[in-house]
Amino acid sequence: MLRKAFIPIRLHGLELKNSFIKTATYEGMSKDGIPDDRLFKFHEEMAAHDVALTTVAYGAVNEDGLTHEDQMVIDESATPYLKKLADVVHKKDGKISMQLTHCGYFTRSTRYKSRKPLGPSKTLNKYGLMKGRPYSREMSKADIQQTVEDFARAVLISKNAGFDAVEIHMGHGYLLSQFLSPVINKRNDKYGGSLENRIRFSLEVVDAVRRAVGDDYPLLCKLNMEDGFNNGFSLKDCIDTVNMLKGHGVDAVILSGGFTSLTPFYLMRGEIPLKEMVESESNFLQKAALRFFGRSIIKKYEFSENFFLPLAKQIRKSTNMPLVYVGGVISAQGIEEVMDAGFDMIAIGRALIAEPDFIQKVKNDPDHRSPCDQCNICVGYMEKTGVRCVL
Repeated sequence: MLRKAFIPIRLHGLELKNSFIKTATYEGMSKDGIPDDRLFKFHEEMAAHDVALTTVAYGAVNEDGLTHEDQMVIDESATPYLKKLADVVHKKDGKISMQLTHCGYFTRSTRYKSRKPLGPSKTLNKYGLMKGRPYSREMSKADIQQTVEDFARAVLISKNAGFDAVEIHMGHGYLLSQFLSPVINKRNDKYGGSLENRIRFSLEVVDAVRRAVGDDYPLLCKLNMEDGFNNGFSLKDCIDTVNMLKGHGVDAVILSGGFTSLTPFYLMRGEIPLKEMVESESNFLQKAALRFFGRSIIKKYEFSENFFLPLAKQIRKSTNMPLVYVGGVISAQGIEEVMDAGFDMIAIGRALIAEPDFIQKVKNDPDHRSPCDQCNICVGYMEKTGVRCVL
């Protein structure tokens, strides 16, 4: 079934040359929110080496949605950069998607409109503690409505700039994920409590986005299968959510997991690059905290190939919604295993950072295996130097 991964497919009418997506991995190539030449080259290279759909990571829908300053806000000022990104990818016969998101309370940005970070409920923001943003405030209904409108505006800007698809980020502990997680969402109004209430905000975003771009534009959502801690968003929640998303016009769901503020390496597995994280940290107090307490507060998860597959298979059995697998894909044999399990597409991160021509190598060699050793130094350095493989 390895051959199946290389057969052209359609995603809501979008022609894709194969089943491979470059998953959204924060690139760290937009100083003060302005992309530099590395970002264009990074995605151009993915398209040039037969990645069907490359995803630009972390497009904040407004300034309150930034985790830190060096990220793009997808507003009219970003249009020239978005057009250039779309153009360089299209010239290499690839397609391009924008990941749209809002960080919620998980921020240390000094570019913001709201003095306090926004979230489903008031909570401690450890990430912003040393930046003077220690607590979030509960979003009002007006805040929620404005954010829904900002998602819709951002997707329309992306589409008009030439992007072929968008990904709504509902996972990894960012704003929509915070609303979905019963541990974080303590609201007692129509946006809290039952799953039907906790997903309400996400569905309002999806509906507004669909109205903005029309019925013929590919819309993907990235969703946690599990948060990675007790009493968080669960596998059952995920199964129910996938089916609700299908009913609201979502074309495919990318299945992921983990909560950046609480279980950051649940998503990636492998080594914790503490030395590099300390080197990259600019805030003295944050640097000291990482150096002295990092090993005790950041949990390590052992890496195994296709580590999310057992969970993802359970969701695959529960729905006919198109599903994208992500998590530990590093070899031709691993790709074959995922395709044999019935997944429609495969999203890949570190293997493509290590080898932009990974897809071509797999196609030519059924025994190919990525040299990536899951050291995760690329993660440790991404904010300082931009994401890159050190091997």
